[in-house]
Amino acid sequence: MKELINKKKKICVIGILIVLLFAITGILFSVLRNSNQSKKKQSVEKQKEENYLSFCDSDRETADLYAEFYEMSREDVAERQVKTKDWEKTAEELEKAFFTIPENEKYQMEKDGYSLEDLQEAERLSVKTGRKAIELAKAKGTVSDNRKWSEVVKDSEILTTEEQLGLTREQVKTLEEKSLGKEERVEVAILIMNETYTFDEVIEKLEAGMTVKELKKKPVNGL
Repeated sequence: MKELINKKKKICVIGILIVLLFAITGILFSVLRNSNQSKKKQSVEKQKEENYLSFCDSDRETADLYAEFYEMSREDVAERQVKTKDWEKTAEELEKAFFTIPENEKYQMEKDGYSLEDLQEAERLSVKTGRKAIELAKAKGTVSDNRKWSEVVKDSEILTTEEQLGLTREQVKTLEEKSLGKEERVEVAILIMNETYTFDEVIEKLEAGMTVKELKKKPVNGL
């Protein structure tokens, strides 16, 4: 009987030791995994920073500009540029990432309770407001949040076509004061966007009596 009790005690002790061993192993594995992930993340961030620092001054200025416009870090911009090696392609990628929601994220958000209609509307409003599509969608919330778009986007945030093409509201107002209609203001915005003229040059030519139709025909150096 005494031997049986001793055997049971030994079995219990062994069981406890095994449980502790597994627990300690699990903790060590978790610590090592977190440590490796942390080191990997630090390595990635360090590489991004090195990419940015390796740029010439003009490329850094471009990265800074894109970072501010597309609401992301300059290091993330640099990482994309290193991959594309073409600022035009980088700009296209950044624009797409800003104004649209990736299909895989849309799928997950729908599963989380967001409506497809709201996700699509967020993309449309992103272009009209200059706000990031994914952030607009999150601000609107899920169907159960029962929030209206008017609570998320104010009328004053909706950009006109001219503003979407790059004109400021002050510039639009100046063109309106020159009696330019909507279509003419859009034409002027396109001319400026294509670097055919600067805004000051446009105003100078308008004040000299030129029409928008004439501005479209003649380059600055030809006047």
